[in-house]
Amino acid sequence: MIKLSITDPDKIDAAAAGEDELVLLISDHLRWDSYQAAHLSMLQDKLNTYIKYIDSKSYMKQFPGNTFTKFRIQIDFLHKYDGGFVKMLNLAKTELNKRNITVTYSVV
Repeated sequence: MIKLSITDPDKIDAAAAGEDELVLLISDHLRWDSYQAAHLSMLQDKLNTYIKYIDSKSYMKQFPGNTFTKFRIQIDFLHKYDGGFVKMLNLAKTELNKRNITVTYSVV
């Protein structure tokens, strides 16, 4: 497993295969302070990278022979997330559902 962070927008932080689910991890260590807009932008870029990874089936290189019917993006925040993040996620929910992608998040 390779561990990166939200500051690497073009990289998958970590991936794990379940029976029929691929779980992708985003590790977010940034604070939600005066840079909220920049933080949201970085998070959106990172999520877009993960969606492209799923849509292009790039995961097949790491997990050959696996057939995934569900995808979950888990975001682990080091600091309590901002309300703007929840709004952004709610806007994307319909599009994510079409792709069988769920997003879960927690403060670790």
